[in-house]
Amino acid sequence: MSGYGGAPPSGWEDPYGGGSQGWDPGGAYGGGGAYGGPQGAWDPHGYGYGPPGVPHGTASNGSAIAALVCNALALSLCCNIFAIPGIVTAGVALGRVHTDPRSARNLTIWSWAIFAASIVIAITLLVIFAILDTAEPDYGSSGGV
Repeated sequence: MSGYGGAPPSGWEDPYGGGSQGWDPGGAYGGGGAYGGPQGAWDPHGYGYGPPGVPHGTASNGSAIAALVCNALALSLCCNIFAIPGIVTAGVALGRVHTDPRSARNLTIWSWAIFAASIVIAITLLVIFAILDTAEPDYGSSGGV
């Protein structure tokens, strides 16, 4: 027998220890019984899902603001043009904090990653320029005075 309704297969045991006493041929889809009744025996609300969960907290934009400020400082103090995409992503994240919190969180993470990458690039360029500046140029002196 397939589908819902009818008796359980022979040898079936309730894994929760109820035996066949808790079997409800109507089930959740046929009405009646512990799952489909208006006030289920195991659920005082009668919905079959238990009490409602903890409400979600309000979205916070503190990290997006900090990412925006750090990227703006990297742009203004270090003349780091690589921080511009970080400013853009942090600004978009601030706009989406209340309407799409998951997207805002992802954009904030990207903004922090861009900030870190821009700082690494800036330090690398400073080291390269320092090495090139201290290198003594050899203009092919011919042994003159």
